[in-house]
Amino acid sequence: MKPKPEHKRLARKMLSFIRRHDDYLVSAHVNADGDAIASMLALGALLESLNKKYRLVLHDQQPDVRFNYLRNFDKIQSIHTGVQAKSEYAIILDVPGVKRLGDVAKLLPRKSRIVRIDHHPTEDDFARLEMVDERASSTTQLIYEIIELAKIDIDLNLASAIYTGIVYDTGRFSFSNTTARDMYICGRMIEIGVDPAEINNRIFFENSFAALRMIGKGLAGMESYLDGAVNIIYLDHESMQSNHQGEIEELANYSVGIRGGQVGLFIREAQPGLHKVSFRSKGKVDVNQVAKVFNGGGHTRAAGCRIQGSKDEVIKLLLTEIEKRL
Repeated sequence: MKPKPEHKRLARKMLSFIRRHDDYLVSAHVNADGDAIASMLALGALLESLNKKYRLVLHDQQPDVRFNYLRNFDKIQSIHTGVQAKSEYAIILDVPGVKRLGDVAKLLPRKSRIVRIDHHPTEDDFARLEMVDERASSTTQLIYEIIELAKIDIDLNLASAIYTGIVYDTGRFSFSNTTARDMYICGRMIEIGVDPAEINNRIFFENSFAALRMIGKGLAGMESYLDGAVNIIYLDHESMQSNHQGEIEELANYSVGIRGGQVGLFIREAQPGLHKVSFRSKGKVDVNQVAKVFNGGGHTRAAGCRIQGSKDEVIKLLLTEIEKRL
């Protein structure tokens, strides 16, 4: 199973840039998920193999601990721990626009020294060189294309990162973004020694007791709108005062898992009056377009945004936009 010609062309340009330079800041979006973390660590392995200096920095206070089985997870720094000095170059992963980097944006060098690898629609032009494909399953899949071209040895540690990023962003190969290429790549990682059951258990089935109780609370309070076409899970600010936010993100997928439902929303009050919204769609409604109305974005079937207001105000605004598209 060969890569897309476009991927191969862009991977060649990206690899050429990486080989020519040194001293890289590697970062990804705020609230980094499995694809963001795995792609950072996979790219880090590539940079190590090329004897490049690099550092891994996120806005997050602490990366999602579900992924601490990946090699060099402990090398991911938070900008809030006092990271100040800028690197000569930056490789930005899984980020459609600068604002998604949070405070890490303060560390970016000038545009001519920034490259971006992503599978989200571009929000702003901040990088000199881009490897972007909205149809790719994950940023990790695009990183793999560079690694394959570089012909570096893929050991079990690197294989685990590659498998993790792809399996996470395809929802265990259940989302519509899953391709034959993803299955081929993950098959190769299994041949190297990756244990699919072990990684799936670590990511999806080893939640904390408190997180599962919170998931139950969200499901118990689910509400249905527009004759069942839209289903909403809501958690208020008090409920969100925990360290389990990464573990409860699965509620976004549950919200669209209702027979007859078209759109699912997981809304949580991140701060009093400020709501983070995760959209899911079964295909008829392009939730990326809905999210863009509120300065958010994402993919056709999965997107997100932040909205200020009370619970009732936020839901009313969202339903008005979704109803236009049903």
